[in-house]
Amino acid sequence: MKIKVLTTALIFAIAWAIGATFMYLQLKNNPRVVAVTTAAPSALNQENLQLSELEKITFLRQYLERFFNFDSNNFWQTQTSLSFLMAPDLRNQRIEEVRRLREKIQQKNIVQKGELLTLSSNGKDKFTAQIHTETMEENGVKNQLNSFLSLELASTERTLENPWGLLVKQMKFEKTSSDPQSFSSSLSIKEKIPLTITLPCAIENIENPNERALKTKITTMNISEIQLTTPTPLLAPVTMKALCKETEFVFEVKQGKQDSDLFVAFPASVAVVRKKEIPTAPKRKKDIYDKTIESVLGIKLDD
Repeated sequence: MKIKVLTTALIFAIAWAIGATFMYLQLKNNPRVVAVTTAAPSALNQENLQLSELEKITFLRQYLERFFNFDSNNFWQTQTSLSFLMAPDLRNQRIEEVRRLREKIQQKNIVQKGELLTLSSNGKDKFTAQIHTETMEENGVKNQLNSFLSLELASTERTLENPWGLLVKQMKFEKTSSDPQSFSSSLSIKEKIPLTITLPCAIENIENPNERALKTKITTMNISEIQLTTPTPLLAPVTMKALCKETEFVFEVKQGKQDSDLFVAFPASVAVVRKKEIPTAPKRKKDIYDKTIESVLGIKLDD
């Protein structure tokens, strides 16, 4: 009986050792990290929210840039490849539209350039965009339009064709106009949701009188990009100034209520000429020779 118990215990011990060794090798080759962070849960949630909203803004910027920029040679390829970023109903509608316009656009040898002017949020995953397009035909005819669109996003699985995990569920042209662009230098922002501003110049400095409430991040390349965030609601509007080499831009940022701005491209027309600061020579202190002359001659030398 004793030998039987010992044999059973030995078999159990061997089985446990084999299982433990197998688990160790699995973890060694494929370590699992659940989370490593030094941030408090609330700070981590806030950061995740900002990244999520920033990803949506970046997705829409790239989507709209691809949608409105094409020529006769790449119209079919660019527009059909963009369908991977659309929900099924919108995808089928867009492919049918592209198929219908394909021959007409190729015959006219069209080049269209589009620029996103503004992007704002007006509800969960609902957005409004203003686009400026310039269409040029081979015969020299040029048309310029400002279009206002409403868009709605939906989440989906991330794939190679759609690494964002986002789809445009609805896209509707609300209004088009050939009138010049209307622009407001009063911007609205919501807490924890970034606001991105682009300027047509390289920024040298930002004047922000409320740095504690309104955080500023600058990326200066060919066009400068400012990213503003506020962890808590703004209690009062903040007037900011972006300084470039020759020009400056003044704008106001205030707390948004229902709608809030997500992206604004400042046109060069709203810039003002930057005042040049005339350097003044440093004041020279009187040395011992100056003081000696004043003492001997009884006069006072100018500083």
